[in-house]
Amino acid sequence: MLSNFHFITNFLAKIKQFVLAQFSGKLIVLLILFAVLLIGDRPLAAQMLPGLGLAEGEVISRPYVPTFRSGNLEIAPVFLDGNIIATVSARVSLNNQNRDDQQTSYEAATRSYLIHGKSQKILANMNDYSRRVLAKQGITNIDAQVHVLKQQLTVEVVNLNNTIAVMTTFPRDDVPEVIYTVTQAEIERPRIVSSQPEKIAQRAADGVKKFLIEAWKARQTPNLLVQAQRGLQIFVSLCLMSFVLLLLQKFLASRRNKFDQGLAVAESSSITSEPQAMAITDQQVNGFRGISYQLQKLSLRQRKSLNALYRSLFFWSQWLLWLLGISYISSLFYFSRPLSNWIIGISIRGYRAEEEFIMNWPPLDWLMTLGGEATLGTPLLILFLLLITRLTIKTGDALSDFWVERWSHQKSSQRDSLRAPTLAVAFKGWLRTIVYLTLGVIAAHHLQQLGTITQAVAVILGFLSFAISLASQNLLKDLIAGLLILWEDQYAVGDVITIGDQGGLVERLTLRITQLRNLDGELITIPNGTIEMVKNLSSEWSRVNYAVEVNYDADVETVIEVMAAIANGMYQEAEWQNLILEPPEILGVDNISHTGILIRLLIKTQPLQQWPVAREYRLRLKNAFDQQGIAIGIPKQNVYLNDSLLPSGVLKTA
Repeated sequence: MLSNFHFITNFLAKIKQFVLAQFSGKLIVLLILFAVLLIGDRPLAAQMLPGLGLAEGEVISRPYVPTFRSGNLEIAPVFLDGNIIATVSARVSLNNQNRDDQQTSYEAATRSYLIHGKSQKILANMNDYSRRVLAKQGITNIDAQVHVLKQQLTVEVVNLNNTIAVMTTFPRDDVPEVIYTVTQAEIERPRIVSSQPEKIAQRAADGVKKFLIEAWKARQTPNLLVQAQRGLQIFVSLCLMSFVLLLLQKFLASRRNKFDQGLAVAESSSITSEPQAMAITDQQVNGFRGISYQLQKLSLRQRKSLNALYRSLFFWSQWLLWLLGISYISSLFYFSRPLSNWIIGISIRGYRAEEEFIMNWPPLDWLMTLGGEATLGTPLLILFLLLITRLTIKTGDALSDFWVERWSHQKSSQRDSLRAPTLAVAFKGWLRTIVYLTLGVIAAHHLQQLGTITQAVAVILGFLSFAISLASQNLLKDLIAGLLILWEDQYAVGDVITIGDQGGLVERLTLRITQLRNLDGELITIPNGTIEMVKNLSSEWSRVNYAVEVNYDADVETVIEVMAAIANGMYQEAEWQNLILEPPEILGVDNISHTGILIRLLIKTQPLQQWPVAREYRLRLKNAFDQQGIAIGIPKQNVYLNDSLLPSGVLKTA
């Protein structure tokens, strides 16, 4: 029993540690956002205020209520505790050349804000009445209180100076107050039922009374306890699902480490060379496994890209899950429902003033109407942009690796196999550029819709754009040069090249820079825009260009026969036959000088194989020359002495 108790205690402690480690950061971020929201987010504050706080006859100049355009009409939702209880319309002039565009939305928004404030005032009176009057009378049952409140709440349709309006009174002996007026815009608004002013007002009156009673019931303790229990269940479900997603991410991370190790092994098998020295070490030759390793590395990159895609999907799904979960929990309570509206957005697409409220989802409505009848919450929009950006990049990486690998397998040329990883990197770079530019355009458009980009900000951004364009001239030159390098296949990753006085193995090639690694291990970075001439020592095929000087007295025919026999022998051996593409070619006597007779030999080899072939050939040639008694050329000089200047008894030599 004691062991079971310790097991349960340890298990609960681990769960607590996990929750604190994984979710404390998210909760802190949400609390900070909520605090900033209460302080500075005026659209949400407009929905949360219980009253308008305005003096008699005072009207705010800019109510922060979203409006939607429909021809020459605009529609604004009316909020009560974060719920949309109605929509009001206003006529907008289509010819508003002399008016600010944003000024045209004030009328509907102001009407919505005033109705909201009056509804909150009535609701506050109902709460006070139930606590002070009904409690003293001993009426504590919720149903009994609702019955009394319905009797005390008077909502009627009246005709005031030929204008149909809805008046409310609470309690019955209080002064009536106009809460809604049927305007010409309300009559012109398309409806599926009667558009007579009296029927419009009657439907509005029924809706006001219904939503006020429901809002009062939502504030009572039994309802709050039920919603709290539901919210706790949702929170526990969020923790469990987030825990599963976290385990999947850890599993994928362990798989990624294996791919990294495989890539490290493949990378260590590539050649590092110094073209100026024209030599590589034996250890590097033994570690080289040919261009086929490029395909192996590419396959590992493809699997690693898919792994990164899955990890990003689970990571951002975890954030999306928590954001939607927090929004749903917030929507359960009247005091936090505006936070849900701010996170998710609002929609008037499913609302019918003459019918029940049709359930809808703002993100889906926003997508279906392209923002015409719904708004998307700022947190959800930011998360969607981040999620789509990351998933697009990761999906593009996986597709690039898949397409390039398939393309390299279809090509029989080793050169195409060598180009494949370079092309994959280039495609990924272009994809990131396009995605980030698109993200910037969307962010700028959203800021413009919110009215953040004023004329002064636009001027500042214009100057910044001009300065950046001047500073990025070299960057643009590098990008164009890098694109041409890839398009013309001047070189690729894995080639050995010489650029000016620098040379080495191409370790990295992007649209902007080329990085070389020489024998000393130095990483040389060269901007693509500065490259004027490049020597590729491994494009398609390579060649051993070997010349040897023999003694002037040597038999040239014998020397040529020995050199040809050794080269042809290597060409016919199985070990070297795959590396030598064509029969070796003896050019013959290339030069005669005081140092000896120069004889040149050419051997065409696979790319990057000229150094090991030349090294083996020189070794065999040295042994053959020793056996045949062929001497290497030595510089000769003739010395002439004047006999009259020699002392007596000195032997004359020449």
